[in-house]
Amino acid sequence: MKKKNGSKSFIILSITFVLVTMFFGLWPRGFDFSNHVVRLTHERGVQFSRFGVAYTAPIKEWQDGRAGNFSIEVVLKPEDCDNEGFNFIVAVHGGDDKSQLLVGQWRSWLIVMNGDDYDHSRREKRISARLVSGPPMYQLVAITTGKHGTRIYLDGRLVREVEDLTLSIPSGQKTRLFLGNSPDGRHGWKGGILGLAWYDYVLTDEDVKAHFRMWAQDHDLVFSTKRKPFLLYLFDEKGGRRVADHGQGGHDLQIPGRMVMFERKILSCDLSRPHFNSGFIKDAVVNFCGFIPLGFVFMMTFVRNRGFYKKRYIVAAVAVCFALSLAIEVLQSWIPSRSSDCLDLVLNTLGALLGAMIFVWGYSRARRT
Repeated sequence: MKKKNGSKSFIILSITFVLVTMFFGLWPRGFDFSNHVVRLTHERGVQFSRFGVAYTAPIKEWQDGRAGNFSIEVVLKPEDCDNEGFNFIVAVHGGDDKSQLLVGQWRSWLIVMNGDDYDHSRREKRISARLVSGPPMYQLVAITTGKHGTRIYLDGRLVREVEDLTLSIPSGQKTRLFLGNSPDGRHGWKGGILGLAWYDYVLTDEDVKAHFRMWAQDHDLVFSTKRKPFLLYLFDEKGGRRVADHGQGGHDLQIPGRMVMFERKILSCDLSRPHFNSGFIKDAVVNFCGFIPLGFVFMMTFVRNRGFYKKRYIVAAVAVCFALSLAIEVLQSWIPSRSSDCLDLVLNTLGALLGAMIFVWGYSRARRT
């Protein structure tokens, strides 16, 4: 009877460890599933926080893609210039990260590029410019691209030019515009946007300077209506979940009440370019060490329940931990504040193996004494 009760105790202990691991593995880390995009009260515009997004329906004019000969003007005020990650301000996504068009922020840098080389480890072509330093303030950012290269202007002033870079709009039936976040909800940007204009042609230096002078008068892009932009968002509604497009395209922005994820990445396996920063190292240590107790407890449960030790128990304990980790990683793909990564799965499994081996070492020593 004692042995039976002891076996039940170890089974209950194993279940407890599983539930605790599931809780922390799926803990949303402050995410409440609301779409954190709010209308500004004292001016026309919207404010994005870490978990916020606005987007259009698929834009049929972009389904075939196009290279060069377009311009973007956006009035923005970043809130966080010390962020570690790459955060999306404006993105055009057609279903493939490798062809997406991005206007993003990394720390105090504005970065414009095609693709997903966020940390620039692949050295893919991009153009970047440092945002105005000092207290947060609204800036008129203009980006032009065409056969003569790509340029970035800040408040009417040319700050960077790359002559051998021509940006392109990705093709696809799902190509749409995103503001403030990525389609998978994991690159949230914090800041305000007062307006955005998209032109199907290249603005000249004189155009950009003239636009800044007009914008500086009343901080409004309404003057752009005379230039017939393809998309124009003035955020001049008094409220609601829709932002009207005053341009030629007629593609309104949507601000849903709850966070929407258009892309779910399950077990991302891009191991060629890990981010060796403090956040990466911390997550790696947590993923490895977090499963050591679980591997130990499962191994102990198998041995105590059977009353003897066999090598196949190690395989069983690690297999159970692998299955649990796999379930957690799959479920994490539905939570924007978490990521589903095969590296986490590997680290969890190795941690479980170490935990099982620690038990075997202790068990062997106990039997010899």
